Amino acid sequence: MPRVLITGASGFVGGWLAREWHESGAEVLGISRRAESPAGAAEAVDLLNDAAVEAAVRKFQPDFVCHLAALASTGRSWQQPSRCVGDNQAMTWNLLEAVRQHASNATVLIAGSGEGYGVPQQLPVSESHRLAPGTPYAIAKTATDLIGGLYADAHGLNVVRARAFNHAGPGQGGSFLVGSICSQAAEQLTANPGTPITVRTGAAEVRRDYCDVRDVARAYRLLCEAGEPGIWNVCSGSSTSTSEVVALLEEAVAPAQLVHQVDPAFVRPHETLDICGDPAKLAAATGWKPLIQLSQTVADTLAAARSASIGSTTA
Repeated sequence: MPRVLITGASGFVGGWLAREWHESGAEVLGISRRAESPAGAAEAVDLLNDAAVEAAVRKFQPDFVCHLAALASTGRSWQQPSRCVGDNQAMTWNLLEAVRQHASNATVLIAGSGEGYGVPQQLPVSESHRLAPGTPYAIAKTATDLIGGLYADAHGLNVVRARAFNHAGPGQGGSFLVGSICSQAAEQLTANPGTPITVRTGAAEVRRDYCDVRDVARAYRLLCEAGEPGIWNVCSGSSTSTSEVVALLEEAVAPAQLVHQVDPAFVRPHETLDICGDPAKLAAATGWKPLIQLSQTVADTLAAARSASIGSTTA
């Protein structure tokens, strides 16, 4: 039974990864400030406290370490850029140093981001594309990615640098497109059933490469098990526009009427119109491919948001 340490297991992606590993038969320890994990054990550890991180790694002796803990909102990163970049780096330094000292044979997966590529020079974006992060969040995630590469080169750690593009699914917060529009719809369906639903988004024509979070979690597990160090895109290989995502939500809320409004407050200046990644390297190494269609992702995210909305009104 492999022993898997997951940072950020109380978060959106970390929670799904904890379930993925647990269902595969692994012994899972999720560490976060909240000591919460939907599967396996959980322990309260402040990743900014190097002594606490070292103690957790030394005690658990993991075979796999999946580093997902992060300040993960692009919008919020503009409000606190130094904290976003500084804290994300510090957590990564502390974790990798603890692994170097006490679990040097472990495979470490660093969850980076496709946002690190910046404005694409060509589509789809492969792992050889230059890095040009364009937001504080993207800079922070790129830094953690590069720190992982440094520990691989300087200390011989087996570091898997995963660069995930946009992902969505049940439980996603409102800072992201799918989570936002599903939350908006769920609140209105609960509060005013039978009336038209209005959802607000940024620019309708912007296209992004979406995967279901459950497919992303499976990709992370497969990359760890393959144990091949290096850089790996986690993406679908195609892009979908904001208006197309809203159309999928319209199908999910039927027969309710849905109205889509572009809100200037959500429109980002100089937005890159189209981004999609190349998953060929990941597919060749692990056999991975997305299994969950985006329509199902939207429907499941809406269902989870409706359940949460109903629960909040009856609590």
